[in-house]
Amino acid sequence: MTKPLPLATAQFRAGFAEPRPKEAVRTFWPVLLFCAAALAGVAGEDAARREKTLLDEVRIHSDSFQANRVLGEFYIQQHRLSAAIPYLEKARQIDLSNYENAYDLALAYLQTGLTAKSRDVITGLLKEKDRAELHNLLGDVEEAEGHVDQAAQQYETAARMDPSEKNLFDLGSDLMLHRGFEPALKVFTFATERYPQSAKLRVGLGIARYSLGQYDDAVASLCQAVDLDPRDTKALDFLGKMYDVSPRFATEVTQRLAHFVQSYPDNAAAHYYYAISLRKRKLAPGLNEPPGQAEMHLLRAVQLNPAYADAHFELGLLYEDEKQDAKAIEQYQLAIKLHSDLSKAHYRLGRLYQKSGQPALARKEFQEFEGLEAK
Repeated sequence: MTKPLPLATAQFRAGFAEPRPKEAVRTFWPVLLFCAAALAGVAGEDAARREKTLLDEVRIHSDSFQANRVLGEFYIQQHRLSAAIPYLEKARQIDLSNYENAYDLALAYLQTGLTAKSRDVITGLLKEKDRAELHNLLGDVEEAEGHVDQAAQQYETAARMDPSEKNLFDLGSDLMLHRGFEPALKVFTFATERYPQSAKLRVGLGIARYSLGQYDDAVASLCQAVDLDPRDTKALDFLGKMYDVSPRFATEVTQRLAHFVQSYPDNAAAHYYYAISLRKRKLAPGLNEPPGQAEMHLLRAVQLNPAYADAHFELGLLYEDEKQDAKAIEQYQLAIKLHSDLSKAHYRLGRLYQKSGQPALARKEFQEFEGLEAK
């Protein structure tokens, strides 16, 4: 049986989860109209000058809900949540009834690790307004505190109240995160029927199928996700990692990866995964590719992203296969420099040091490998 994709479900949720600070900026809120008006005259100023303008406004009108709220929103937009909290708190003290400000404050608390405070705000809001988005947010709090069952209950409540794309996604991904693969499959099957044009739900369906060993169906779902949104590199990322689990769809996957490289020639991941697919086809009997293509795409990947440790490692494997040991050693060294806990790179480098008559260096790399594997 094919070895499960490492951390597949965790990577899936992390890869597709929308940033909470961005989510807090709701353009329909009346207060943001005030914010836009306040900043309209300084559109050409940098963030520091905007901040000074808003801070001056708060000093002059310290008891103004709008002044504190707008400054808090400014810090949220700058991803400075710790700075935003005091002003959101002050705005909440001035107007306890403002739902949007309280919701943003709960988000900021959650994102800065103040889960108990976030819970207090959310439960207070739930007493006034029993909304699906509040149950979803409370699910995030429960998850952050390690309360698995309570988190699942809140996500399910949110999805039942409002079976939106987001709520169904969060429920399904939370189930997968805790190995509830069969119920997750049911959720994503329902979700993709309800939202057939959603690429990320289609990826969720693919990951659920993969986790249950349904490899052909998993790859088919991921191919559909890439077709739905070719610009979404996350779907491509999972498809690339699953390339070899379904021989039946190997050619289709390679074709999609090739198309992605053509459409997005400056995407390092696209070049990397296409090179991987070419390498595997080349190493398979009877599937010869033009010489040098895989190397060309891997070199392009590290040119676009010099910190791409996996691409450097794959270049090392390619050069080692071609008996170019000096080049392979260089690439493994680069991979380790970028990603010191890449155990397979330590092992490969140790073998090449041993082969080249450098026992001390080989011993050091093997020790690193054994230590990482023990962890």
